[in-house]
Amino acid sequence: MTRRTRFFGVVALALVLAADGGRAQELPLTEADIRRLIPALRAEAADLGAGQASFDRKEVARSSFSGDPLDWFRGRAKVDLPEGARYEARCSRAASAGGPVAIFTFGRTIDCYERTERDRRQAVLRFNKEGGALPPEPPMSQDCLNDHLQTTKFLENVRQVLEENGSAVVLWAEVDREFVSADGMLRTNLHAHNIYDRANRLDDHPVIRIESEQAREAALAACSDMPSGPILEFLPDDRFFEKEPFDSLDTALRNAGLTAREYEAMKEALFLAQMDTQPEWFQAAEAVAGDDPAALRALKIRRANADLYRTFVAELGPLLDALVPR
Repeated sequence: MTRRTRFFGVVALALVLAADGGRAQELPLTEADIRRLIPALRAEAADLGAGQASFDRKEVARSSFSGDPLDWFRGRAKVDLPEGARYEARCSRAASAGGPVAIFTFGRTIDCYERTERDRRQAVLRFNKEGGALPPEPPMSQDCLNDHLQTTKFLENVRQVLEENGSAVVLWAEVDREFVSADGMLRTNLHAHNIYDRANRLDDHPVIRIESEQAREAALAACSDMPSGPILEFLPDDRFFEKEPFDSLDTALRNAGLTAREYEAMKEALFLAQMDTQPEWFQAAEAVAGDDPAALRALKIRRANADLYRTFVAELGPLLDALVPR
């Protein structure tokens, strides 16, 4: 997580400052600064806690999902389907052994163009692994090209419906088409053919995320019975596992009149002040400073910051502890 990584940096910076005897320029804190910082610290601690809980829920869903994935999605998000989309419950449940996914077909078979391209990709994969002769470009008949044109029109119509329902296109390529719902809850993948079919079994086959070999085989058996043409996948996106948005820190900073840079600088000084309340820590810093005037000036500021921290330790201690990753 980005914020968690940043806090590792905060603590590391504080250690460097202390070990260097305070030679870096120190930021003097005031009581007014502390009162502005406390709501922002509280908001960031809440964000971190919510983020960890969201991550934990995502891991549980990935590793031990059970039940019907479409019902699970509809319990939290709005699922808008294009006309003609048919839910493949058996394949969806089996494939969800690697994390929840709801899969839909449209009753269409794979066209000869897509089938030829799929087979060529498998041949290229074998060439990359085993060497030998690189397969030539497959010839395409006019009938295949006409089939592909119809598939392209169909996929374009589905795209328009998804966009009308509020989904935004994040990837539109020849093979993969990806959308994210307006609320960031669902990711929708549109494929020109059934990528879950056993015939499409490449190293990047979607069932590869299933750890159990027996469960993978069950998913291949269930999903290979579906129509071989275009399919639609619904998967949880980043915000699906959040119980509330992680934007409370930004709101708190605006209310406190602080920029992100000011907040980070004051927070770093506060982390150092917390450490300086430990006598052995500050005595070691004094020993390193010696008679250096600049270091002694920095230590004077640090001592005042540590005294200020002691005044607010009941509020600041738990908040700073919550910001350090476990």
